[in-house]
Amino acid sequence: MFKLQRFYSWTSFIVIFIAAALLTLFYRQVTMNWIEHLAKTNHQAVATTALNAVNAELTSYLNAVQNQQADPAAIPPRLAEKIHRLTQGTTVDDIDIYDRKGNLLYSTHADTKDASLQPDSSLMAAASGNMDSSMLAHEDFNWGNGVDATGSLIMTHVPIRQSQDAPVIGIFGIQSDMGHVIEESNRVMLQILIGGEFILAVLYAILVFVVRHAKKIIDSQQKTIRDRTASLEILSRRLLESEELRKKKIATDLHEGLAQTLSALKINVESNELKVMAANAPQQPSLVPVLQQAIQEVRSIATELRPSSLDDLGLLPTLNWFCREFEYLHPDIQIQREISLSEGMIPSHLKIEIYRIIETAFKNIAKYSNTDRIQFIMHWADDMIHLVIGDRPSVDLADAGYKQLDQGAEPQFRFAEVKERTSLSGGAFSTSQEREGWVTLRSSWACAAN
Repeated sequence: MFKLQRFYSWTSFIVIFIAAALLTLFYRQVTMNWIEHLAKTNHQAVATTALNAVNAELTSYLNAVQNQQADPAAIPPRLAEKIHRLTQGTTVDDIDIYDRKGNLLYSTHADTKDASLQPDSSLMAAASGNMDSSMLAHEDFNWGNGVDATGSLIMTHVPIRQSQDAPVIGIFGIQSDMGHVIEESNRVMLQILIGGEFILAVLYAILVFVVRHAKKIIDSQQKTIRDRTASLEILSRRLLESEELRKKKIATDLHEGLAQTLSALKINVESNELKVMAANAPQQPSLVPVLQQAIQEVRSIATELRPSSLDDLGLLPTLNWFCREFEYLHPDIQIQREISLSEGMIPSHLKIEIYRIIETAFKNIAKYSNTDRIQFIMHWADDMIHLVIGDRPSVDLADAGYKQLDQGAEPQFRFAEVKERTSLSGGAFSTSQEREGWVTLRSSWACAAN
């Protein structure tokens, strides 16, 4: 139990940790999408504002380049100065000027001024006449400094026209560093992860404390229930033993006392009647039959309380007698018995219990189960005494006009006394009920072979 609890505790903790990490990654993905959308919107506004500041000079320069009236590499100094001022004190790091085919004409960044740039999606969109932005996120993880987002950029390209409906004569591109934004987002994400894990760990600790406290309460209640159950079992066993002793005493008193007294009275009456007959005196109605019937009833009552053969002859002869009597009282029920163990293999304390179990089961079957046969098997196997009682008929009783057992009658309620006696005597009890309603009872006791 302790190992199972520890396993589930560690499993729950790992699952909670993974869940928090997945939720954090999901939050990061949503945050990055939101940052990208917001950055593109703001960057496009900045690009439009910057282009409007130099649009006149830039349009003249591009027209001159297009008409081959100016050297593409010789941008007017005044225009170059204005473009450089746009990168000072602003979030814009680099401004690039392209012709309408996407060839780089001018760049404020020295490293890219003469480079052959690969056209990206936003540049191609601007060449087609649509303003667009693209974002490049670059992240390197370092155990000492965390996530390094140096090299993360956002680029916006705006088509340059002389008027709104005029064709594109060039492309105006601005570039800004997004590393600080991504690094800040990662720091926030890490703080959320740590905070979330801490909160979940606290909740987990509280949960473990509550579970352990509840377990102690449950263990205490279960111990109380077990103690009370044990006390009730002892009390029930003693009540059964006391009941058997009372039955035995009453049966003995009836058989040895009242029955003997009636027998003596019968002998005395018979002797007096013989004397009357010898004296040729008038005879009165004989009391001998009445006394004989009274003696028989007393012996029947004593036998029903506790058969004297159980103590005098043993269990197996008593069971044979009981089966004959049962068939006599229930002529429509045949008992099929199979006993494959000797009298000496049955412990003395189990003899009365086995007899009472068979007696109770037979009476219950005769009262509630419409069957023409009771199967009764008692045998020895695996150092155990096995008792099997079944009420399955030998023929199809539906064809014979019988009504089968009601399937709603549960065996554990019908044979509660059998189960209780088996349990209190140290045995194991089980029942099985077929679809048609027929019941099989099984009682087993562990015993060492004699």
